[in-house]
Amino acid sequence: MADNLIDFLENAALLFPAKSAFIDENEGVTFSELKKRAIAASLEIAKAVKSVRKPVAVLSSHTVKDIIVFYGILYAGCYYVPIDAEAPADNIKTKIESINAALTIDPLTFDPPQIDALSDSLPYKKLNETDPAYAIFTSGSTGTPKAAVVSHRSVINLTRWLCDTFEFGEHTIFGNQTPFYFDASVTELYCTANACATTHILPRKLFFNPLKLLKYLDEREVNTLEWATAAIKLVANSGAFKKYTPLHLKEVLFGGENMTGKHLNIWKEALPGARFVNLYGPTETTVDCAYYIIERDFSDNESIPIGFPIRNTELFLIDEQLAVGGAGVGLGYIGDLERTASVFIQNPGNNSYRDIIYLTGDLARYNEYGELVYIGRADTQVKHMGSRVELGEIETAAMSLSGVELACCGYEAERDKIILFYQGTSQAEEIMKDLSQKLPRYMCPNDIINFGALPQLPNGKIDRVRLMKEYYDGKNR
Repeated sequence: MADNLIDFLENAALLFPAKSAFIDENEGVTFSELKKRAIAASLEIAKAVKSVRKPVAVLSSHTVKDIIVFYGILYAGCYYVPIDAEAPADNIKTKIESINAALTIDPLTFDPPQIDALSDSLPYKKLNETDPAYAIFTSGSTGTPKAAVVSHRSVINLTRWLCDTFEFGEHTIFGNQTPFYFDASVTELYCTANACATTHILPRKLFFNPLKLLKYLDEREVNTLEWATAAIKLVANSGAFKKYTPLHLKEVLFGGENMTGKHLNIWKEALPGARFVNLYGPTETTVDCAYYIIERDFSDNESIPIGFPIRNTELFLIDEQLAVGGAGVGLGYIGDLERTASVFIQNPGNNSYRDIIYLTGDLARYNEYGELVYIGRADTQVKHMGSRVELGEIETAAMSLSGVELACCGYEAERDKIILFYQGTSQAEEIMKDLSQKLPRYMCPNDIINFGALPQLPNGKIDRVRLMKEYYDGKNR
């Protein structure tokens, strides 16, 4: 039984020392090489930090070297905080300062000497499973980013559940899409070690050419994807499946934002033998806290349910807001006890003992099948024309239309206006006409703007803050 994430790697290096673990464009490592290089890194890290349970910032460039450093930090008894190496310098500086990092490492330039050392003597042996493993900054799609801390125990619970439920094993070959500063990548990092699988780190440039991407997956015999929903939509919108169908894909898992039947159906038609799974979970609840294995058909304008809680997890609806309890609930935000206390709260249904749950800020409901369905963000619920409106419902309706690839709604409180931004070929007049057939009058947007390519955050979510800023800037010129 693993008490620390390092135990997964130790076991894989023992069982399959020469098996490829992680591969990027330029290099790859076997499990034994990963262990050896991570231990070498840990010696330098431990020497610099001189303590355990400290945050170490990592300037991530999405390479094998990142993974070596992550494991090195864990061997050193610390926890890692990945930051986009390509972010603006001020943004990087602010994040490093906000977590009071004990050390900052750039894996591309970090080259510790290769010294043989026994892992049993390393600092991680001083830890317990409730100690932090990593912290990841939240997306910032609706507010100021903050670093959510997650324990070894929470990641171990998720990893085992994923590997058991989807039968990941030594023949599993992942195609990693998500950057390491986005929490969805956590599952591949540790499922790879626990299942003794192999992960190919997909070059970012391939997502600008989805046809090449599909062929790349086949060349490397990738059979399992766990991608951001935005990447699934990107490939669906590209038309690449009309030109090429991957032969090896058997498992397609996705999450990060709402998925509609329109994009899912394109994938299902191209890969009729694959299993599709919708995953849901905020960064604060260890990547995934709910899942839905898709076994029935959905129309283009339906939202795919988020389904049911994963193992050792409980889901609550408190005034329509989804709350999560159980093994995946994180440790809070680094250096921000006030924010932590506002959303990591005592379970209101339990006054007998300390029972912390996380308020997600997401609205959900149960459908006629008893499945949880994501509605939208509580902070995107507005009062418009005297009625309560969830902007996510308008977005779902818009994205079901044939000429709309992506859609995002904003609200201008001063003039009580709903603005729909979209990416696609349809004209605004067509969209308004079609939406009037799908939505009640009070929910129809007041302005519809073709924004070309909608701006996205690094994790693939639409950047709502930037959209509204540019809308206001344009209006006030």
